[in-house]
Amino acid sequence: MFGLFWMRPWALAFIPVALILGALIVRTVRDLGDWERAMDPHLLAAMQGLGRISGGAPRRAWLPAFVLAALGVALAGPGIERRDIAGYRNLDAVVLVVDLSPSVTQDPRLFEALTAARLVVQSAGTRQIGLIVFAAEAYEAASLTTDPNAMDGILALIDGETMPVDGSNAATGLLLAEEMLAEAQIVAADVVLVSDGGGLGPEAFASVQRLAAAKASVSVLAMAPNADLDALVRIGQGELAPIDDPFPVAQRIADRAATRLAETDYVMLVIRDLGRPLLILALIGAVFLLPRGGVAQ
Repeated sequence: MFGLFWMRPWALAFIPVALILGALIVRTVRDLGDWERAMDPHLLAAMQGLGRISGGAPRRAWLPAFVLAALGVALAGPGIERRDIAGYRNLDAVVLVVDLSPSVTQDPRLFEALTAARLVVQSAGTRQIGLIVFAAEAYEAASLTTDPNAMDGILALIDGETMPVDGSNAATGLLLAEEMLAEAQIVAADVVLVSDGGGLGPEAFASVQRLAAAKASVSVLAMAPNADLDALVRIGQGELAPIDDPFPVAQRIADRAATRLAETDYVMLVIRDLGRPLLILALIGAVFLLPRGGVAQ
């Protein structure tokens, strides 16, 4: 209506209420109110001639209605659309790479491993988070997002039936993490591998070296002690922690807050609320409701 957005349209109900209130007051208030009955007509005329009594009560009777209507319009939150506001996305990210090979999915501690991964998600703050799962092949389970609740929901659904193929090849998951970060033009990232150490080969270590060179550290939540995982973390300049004590990795993620921003390609829809400036109209009307000394009303 009128090119405006109404953010709280229910408040417009004050306007008809105000009009009804004003009409009722005007019908019950005469020009001088009770003065006409309380004073001698000649004395009243004389005092009016001297300017000691002024009329205008019907006009003033509309002031409460005006104040109420102005409050209704202001509370309704009229706003105008703005599309000249730049949107930004952060260029820091966390990518979870979760091993779902048979040795992991058949481990009774799978739920514990996924719980540790969810702790990492909650530690990411405003950073983007992505999820990759792998067995013999790797799949992007969730693209980069800033919604940790959505990521929690996906992790909660993972079980032994999630992967369509068996096998264990960590290199496929790490390579997909490289691609995800490159496509999103991420400039600083933390890759967190959740694994029991199976399926680590030369290609996986080469991928970790490339990630480290691209300023993406590689940390590990280990389901079991493993020398290959120790070596991988040293190359990736990250942190190693067991799944029953994931806090060192989670703390590392929490300490690396998002600090790099870039303008997005998306057009943002922003509504400028005009309600607060309109409250001035209500204040102006309220001022005229105040009693004025020296003149009888």
